[in-house]
Amino acid sequence: MTIQAKETAALRSLLARSAQIAPGRIESYGPDPEQLIEWFGEDVSGPTPLVLVHGGYFRPSTDRSHARFAAAELGRELARPVALVEYRRVSGHPDASTADLCTVSDLLEGIYGGSAAWVGHSAGGTLVLHRAFDQVRPPVPTVALAPIVDLRRGLRDRLGDGAIEAWLGARTAAKPSRYAHLDPSRMLTEVPERLPYVVALHGQADATVPVSQSGESRIAHRLLAGAHHYDLIDPESPAWAEVVQCIRHQVAAGAADL
Repeated sequence: MTIQAKETAALRSLLARSAQIAPGRIESYGPDPEQLIEWFGEDVSGPTPLVLVHGGYFRPSTDRSHARFAAAELGRELARPVALVEYRRVSGHPDASTADLCTVSDLLEGIYGGSAAWVGHSAGGTLVLHRAFDQVRPPVPTVALAPIVDLRRGLRDRLGDGAIEAWLGARTAAKPSRYAHLDPSRMLTEVPERLPYVVALHGQADATVPVSQSGESRIAHRLLAGAHHYDLIDPESPAWAEVVQCIRHQVAAGAADL
């Protein structure tokens, strides 16, 4: 079986197992049906939450469904509330996605007062990096799992069969200056002092997002031997223990420094 076939089967399995998880409490943060948080884990009045942002190459057809298993397990293992965020994924309107994450960030900061830790997978990793390097908002402890760090390279390599171009829109994608404010590899150059709060994890066998996206970036990263794209959000994968350990470390470091 090829790595691509393994990843396809792994996604199906994640969807099936996530479907068995009891739904979390839904909280809307905007008028659009996609603008919602699904809460898992400890009582939301407890510790500062962990924010989990799902991937799917920004496609409108891929929602948070496959990430429920990971969200529920993170809440259990870390003993804190987990905010599984749904966000708008509108082809040609990338700012809708980033605006939604900013709204969630402001909402949680207003409720909890402190800096929630942010974890994102794949395209969700790109979005949490956008939050990490947002100069308007305070730094946050961030873990990006198999992220697309460099949008320009992702466009060149046609990652996701052109999914990045579809998200940005052809006109925006045509000139790097038009999407520089969305590109973590460009954003981090403006706030290099935030790099200590950010780490990326990437499976060495990832066939969906090339390991070079993390490995050749300026972001501190760990490469997980033998892990493919979905192992990083599968609580039953061999990579899961290292993912949780990394998140726990970032949460603790953030609590101490931020």
